[in-house]
Amino acid sequence: MSNRFTTFRRPAAFAAVVAFAATALSACSSGSATESSGCAKQYSIGFSHPVGESEFAAALKKQVTAAGAKQGCVKVLLDNTQASNLESQRATIESWMAQKVDAIVVLAVDATALDGLREQAQAQGTKWLTYAGGTKTSDGSVGFDNVQSGDLVAKDAIAWWKKTYPQGGVTAEVTTLTPLVGFKGRWEEPLKQFSAAGLDVVSKQDCADQECGLQITEDALRQHPNLRVVVGINDDAAIGALKAFTNKGIDPSKVYIAGQDGTREGLEAVKAAGAYRSSAAILIPDLAKSIIDNSIAAITGKGSTDYETPVVLATARDPKQLDQLIQQYGK
Repeated sequence: MSNRFTTFRRPAAFAAVVAFAATALSACSSGSATESSGCAKQYSIGFSHPVGESEFAAALKKQVTAAGAKQGCVKVLLDNTQASNLESQRATIESWMAQKVDAIVVLAVDATALDGLREQAQAQGTKWLTYAGGTKTSDGSVGFDNVQSGDLVAKDAIAWWKKTYPQGGVTAEVTTLTPLVGFKGRWEEPLKQFSAAGLDVVSKQDCADQECGLQITEDALRQHPNLRVVVGINDDAAIGALKAFTNKGIDPSKVYIAGQDGTREGLEAVKAAGAYRSSAAILIPDLAKSIIDNSIAAITGKGSTDYETPVVLATARDPKQLDQLIQQYGK
């Protein structure tokens, strides 16, 4: 596969991508197209996400099922792993291997711990694709542009900071998740750009949920009362930070908070037009389609097996786009 280490992006317009969301969300409740006759070959594809309780993962799984149905002759299998439970994820993948599925797409709780399963799967002919970043040992990858994500929120935050605080005098916080190396663009870009612009980062800690987002921001505000800019690795950490500023009674017009992923809660917070000013949103329908397309490419040896879904910056400045992104989650 000569294109193995080349990342592709489909030149799809944003509106066309989001328009698929409505049909995707409805299709997954109407039965799979794989049940119809006439398939010369039916492909079985397992998709494992370790945080199945998250709204983003739930929406993505629905749309992966719908994308498989739309493609036709594809049976999608989904796991029930929650809270990054390694044993649950291992058990699911082992069951898929016993069924000899054609491809497995996985965001591993622990890539090293699953390496033996990967080798066994590939040895029996099952293609192994990684979610959120490719590896040299995988047969393909799907994901999203984390460098683009970090770049979008960093540039928007700096523009707001320069306009709101032309004399400086405020500081920033960036949350990270260093074990997930593939996501490093989400924090490296803000850290790099803030440093170049002269915006001092006084808090940099691993955090990807609301509880720690609240806690570390409360701690940072006690030590640095002039903290006014926060970039979360995801919307959950950023929503936690928002609660800390709200609890403190700080004027939201003087605060900039950004999340990444584009969860419904994050997008609704952006729509409220308060301190939560942006979220770098993943186009879920496009990501779902790539899970199906890249798996089939890996199975058949035809087409690109590595792909990154574009990310768009959701802000209250573009209410139409914001509403379209919220619609990805259905009603």
